[in-house]
Amino acid sequence: MSEPQLQPLPAPDPQAVFALGGLITVARRLAEDLEHAARLLHHGDDLTVAERRLLLLLRQGGPQTIPQLGARREASRQYIQQALAPLVERGLVAWQDNPRHRRSRLAVLTDEGVQMARRVMQREGELVRRLAVGADLARVTAAVEALRELDEHLRQAASPPPSPAPPAGPSSSTTGS
Repeated sequence: MSEPQLQPLPAPDPQAVFALGGLITVARRLAEDLEHAARLLHHGDDLTVAERRLLLLLRQGGPQTIPQLGARREASRQYIQQALAPLVERGLVAWQDNPRHRRSRLAVLTDEGVQMARRVMQREGELVRRLAVGADLARVTAAVEALRELDEHLRQAASPPPSPAPPAGPSSSTTGS
């Protein structure tokens, strides 16, 4: 059985390859800088970036199971469990029975967790407001669209190709008797 033949890709414009590489480099640096800024902003709260993200996911999406949080974060169940554990220990997140599934509990923000999420959102909102001073709306909007498009292309390129259909076997009407 032979592998399906993939269509050869057209040769990309070398300048586009260079520009795209530069965009990826800047996006990585920006992600690192945003992570550093989040650590500085929230240093007194003793939150990791992963914990902060989970607090905000629960604040925005309400009670969720570990698999739901994993799907939203594109992270493994184990990773989500490890990141939630300190939040539960600190009383920011609690477990609730799930009426839809007995074995899959719901993670829910406690009152303290809601207050922490609000502080996080307030600090980050203030930082974004400071960054927005003097920002050119058209350029920011174009950058957002370019990054969205790149993300979509990356997701498509990184997803496994569809499995080929199994070869058709002889049908029951063609087998002789």
